[in-house]
Amino acid sequence: MSRLAKFDVVSIEDLETADIERVFALADDFAAQLERGEQITTAAGLIMATLFYEPSTRTRLSFESSMHRLGGAVISSADMQASSAAKGESLADTVRVVAGYADLIVLRHPRDGSARVAAEYAPCPVLNAGDGSREHPTQTLCDLYILRKKKGHLKGLTVALCGDLKFGRTVHSLIYALARFGANIVAVPTSGMDVPDYVLERLAAERNYSFSTVTMDELKSLAGGLDALYLTPSAPHQMALFTGDESLRKIPVGEPPVALDAFYVTRLQKERMSGKEASAADYVRFDARALRTSRTNEAVVMHPLPRTNELAYELDADPRAVYFEQAAAGVPVRMALIAWLMEKAAAASAVARPVVEPIRFKAEPPPRCANLNCITRFEGSYLAPRFTLGRSADTTVLALKCGYCERELKTEYVGHARSHRYYRFDENLQGYVQQWIEEGSLAVFDSVKQAEEGGYEPYKRGPQREVMNEDEVVRAVESLADQVIADVPDMSAVSIVGVVSRGAMLALRLRDLIGSKTKVFPPCAALDVYKPDNALHPIDGAETFSVEERAIVLVDDVINSGWTVQRAMATIWQRGRPAAVKLAVLIDRGHRAVPIRPNYVGKNIPTSRTERVQVRLAMTGTDPKAKSHDRVMIYSIVEPMKAPEAAH
Repeated sequence: MSRLAKFDVVSIEDLETADIERVFALADDFAAQLERGEQITTAAGLIMATLFYEPSTRTRLSFESSMHRLGGAVISSADMQASSAAKGESLADTVRVVAGYADLIVLRHPRDGSARVAAEYAPCPVLNAGDGSREHPTQTLCDLYILRKKKGHLKGLTVALCGDLKFGRTVHSLIYALARFGANIVAVPTSGMDVPDYVLERLAAERNYSFSTVTMDELKSLAGGLDALYLTPSAPHQMALFTGDESLRKIPVGEPPVALDAFYVTRLQKERMSGKEASAADYVRFDARALRTSRTNEAVVMHPLPRTNELAYELDADPRAVYFEQAAAGVPVRMALIAWLMEKAAAASAVARPVVEPIRFKAEPPPRCANLNCITRFEGSYLAPRFTLGRSADTTVLALKCGYCERELKTEYVGHARSHRYYRFDENLQGYVQQWIEEGSLAVFDSVKQAEEGGYEPYKRGPQREVMNEDEVVRAVESLADQVIADVPDMSAVSIVGVVSRGAMLALRLRDLIGSKTKVFPPCAALDVYKPDNALHPIDGAETFSVEERAIVLVDDVINSGWTVQRAMATIWQRGRPAAVKLAVLIDRGHRAVPIRPNYVGKNIPTSRTERVQVRLAMTGTDPKAKSHDRVMIYSIVEPMKAPEAAH
């Protein structure tokens, strides 16, 4: 029997409350033994491997120190860029190889969900030392340990979380844990750094817990500063700010104001920012003045470290500043976690967790996680998309939870594979969707365009009419060619990209027209936004296609919501740095959910939001006598669907 149970700590939710209490009890024992200078041999003969794909000081060294203090040994790859990862080795292969050398793996990785992947592929236990901006569960153990040590308990404490609450993974794990232990949370983010919606939705769904967000400016503007901060006694997990006599009268009689017990300050996570978030100059500055009010003078100041400029050095000598104790607690707490794993193995208590079977989708390709930092976006060659039903409060979308990063994908359109009908999702479809999941006939779509490209028809089609015949389509395409030629002075710098499938057909026609008029035939490619592995490929007979420094004309048949075009533009920019990207559409119907305006339009056809424009194009070289010819139709989609057909 292995001396360590195959029990992975990927999320703080992987640990039951009793598990955390046991880890804390062991940490107390180890802290006392270390204080007495005793030699500990609990983990003698065990080897820990630390794999850090991101920089670390406290987490890596405290894990390694904890193993040494337990009498075990450590092998380390502190810089994975100096490992086989730099040669392209997958995370799955890395952890399987390293598991042959060690009894335990500690992983830090920049991608959300990476720890879940490692845990599934490694035969030994995996401890998450931070995966992207998702979670950092062992840091939360250290935070809770120190907070309880300083305050004697966790239930009912009031903790203000300050700074970068958007990308701070330590904050996300801490929020889940504080909610579980019955603490009260006040979120005080820097502008634009709010707690992500997916964290709030998870709290609401799993813990029925919520909290208010207070800006720094609001706090500073309150008379008496934080003396004006009160809890709503009837709902200890919700916060309200009261100022003035009128507000004070709202507090139930006999309920005294509640003091703030802790500030948890975080640094700006520059490495995870896209450049649109708050700058360092706008970031929170925390100093001793925050502790001088009657409601905060007993509050402790915490920080997961490292700090930059957000925490004044003048606080270091204040006994209420406990951030260095937090860092030091990393050794006994992580010693305790390893010892707890050994206890589970000895007791054979590492019971397999219940597994929710992922949904089997009938549409190809399957849905893709919307989180751009999800591990599936970077190691998708072997990670098949995996989703279960989510718990969104929005009844107009079907929420699908990614099995790796746990973000929810909000799906507006669903389909039934047996009838090949698609529907706009609403709560009336919930029962049918559950039935389709059970029989394996559920399809989901980002847009109507994707549904129709997959051969699905609307559940119920209203009256339809032809709005453009073959001659009008030909004139519209020729108008597009003339607009491009008039707008671009150097056609040799132009490349044309058509969105699959009708956009690609139009792109070839546009290329031929431009070539006949200018004697320059631009390179032409098709772009399939639903096949990321081979999204962009030439369709003009060339072997390669490049967007680098080219003036790209992106071609599609119709702008409906605009999401497909937006994704296509993002894909182009991911493939290189074009000189420009301009949009040409055969039909602009006037309605779109995203702010995209075409540069070249074949024809404007205003429609209502319930109407659908469908472009039908004959293949190039089709026999003129054939029934297939160019035309544009408009039909209405009947909704909402109150009684869709049941699965048969």
